Amino acid sequence: MTKHVVVIGGGIAGLSAAEALSRTQAFGRGELQVELLDSRHQTGGRAGSFVEPTTGQTVDYCQHVAMGCCTTLLDLLQRLELLSQFQRYEELTFYHPQHGFSRFRPSPWLPPPLHLASSLSSLKHLTGSNRRQIRSALWRLMRIQESDLIDVTALEWLQANGQSEDTRTKFWDVILVSALGDVPQRVSMAAARKVMIDGFAGARNASDVWVPKRPLSEIFGESFREPLSRRGVRFELGDAVRGMRWDEGSERWIIERSSGESRTADHVVVATPWHVSRRWFPDLWGKQAGLTPSEKEDWELPFASSPITGIHLWLDRSLTPLPHVVMVGTLAQWFFQEPIEQAEQSSRAEGVYHQVVISGRHAGSDWPKEKLVAEVVRELSQAFPESGTPQIRKSRVVTDPHAVFCVSPTTQGCRPESKTSRPGLHLAGDAVATGWPATMEGAAISGQMAAKSVVESLGQQVENEGIEVPVGLKRGWLARRLIR
Repeated sequence: MTKHVVVIGGGIAGLSAAEALSRTQAFGRGELQVELLDSRHQTGGRAGSFVEPTTGQTVDYCQHVAMGCCTTLLDLLQRLELLSQFQRYEELTFYHPQHGFSRFRPSPWLPPPLHLASSLSSLKHLTGSNRRQIRSALWRLMRIQESDLIDVTALEWLQANGQSEDTRTKFWDVILVSALGDVPQRVSMAAARKVMIDGFAGARNASDVWVPKRPLSEIFGESFREPLSRRGVRFELGDAVRGMRWDEGSERWIIERSSGESRTADHVVVATPWHVSRRWFPDLWGKQAGLTPSEKEDWELPFASSPITGIHLWLDRSLTPLPHVVMVGTLAQWFFQEPIEQAEQSSRAEGVYHQVVISGRHAGSDWPKEKLVAEVVRELSQAFPESGTPQIRKSRVVTDPHAVFCVSPTTQGCRPESKTSRPGLHLAGDAVATGWPATMEGAAISGQMAAKSVVESLGQQVENEGIEVPVGLKRGWLARRLIR
């Protein structure tokens, strides 16, 4: 008998779940039907884009990047022949107002984690004392496991392990705020260790940066859906799910949509953002049973959101040939030049497109947008004086208050598994207990986990159904000996 699986949510998590299920032998034999529902007319979720009306240009709400350690996401894109839509960079450029530009490129000759030694030495804004403190902390992180760091904040651990305020500001804050979307005072050190070990120290090419060459709405929209549709996955877009309930008589889920239509399903993968799925199934998130009445009133707090701001600038000139720059000691955190393939299609009369990204709450969070734009452009003019003073043709500030969930110590213990206690109900999304912070990689992993949960519920052997268990980049001989 054919089982009907409905995936609710067309973000990366839902797309990953649908793709994984469509590769199973059960799907190939016609024993599974997979349908994906989303309230929007486009898939991609938070990895989306908008059309600027005056220029007609499609730009991303906020620049997304992947790293070489994001193997589940990169493999997913490779299977669908979409990896070519990303540009790989093995080198990062850092900028500091007092020290200029520095290249960060791990050694191609030394084995990980020693391959980072020369990279740290090349960062001009770090003093000898900064570098010694960083190396000492990295060594201690390699010798401790993530499970021992869940209940401590990054700031607490860094302070306890000899990291001065100057070192934290120049190095740790720069990396962690960009990667985790929040300040070290709030994030778990376990999540910080994940970034530093898996993203830098653990393997060669882990710190490679993959930047989209096309708008995210194209990559995770039609380009992603088309091969899944050819396999037989159905997409129903533009009609929100307003609720769902389990029918004991038919032993199926009934899914109600805003249009008045309904769907029935044997299995449901809920791949909506955490703040949506928590409203539907609050008992599945956190340790609700042990909470006092006053604590239950604050049940949203463990999953507080962190904002990310994208500042979109159309200037009268290109500021630099560099594709992207990590900004240190400035309000701006990441600077991106317009990808080449988009630049060729842009109307230069409307200006040259640049984007600045600022993660978390920051000094300018409450400023008027005009003041925020002016300050960022001033910083860019100081960083790239050879280009002259740019004129702003157009600007737009886009802030998503729910861009990522805050990976606080409390959150880490409340993240649910994909397999739930309810029949036929499975969870996906970057807030699921993947071991990763709020990233595209975490979302992709969660989709695989949800597909695995569905297959196991059907009594099938996962290893025979083509669903891989994410293992990450393979560590070299030295890293395997040094990193616990």
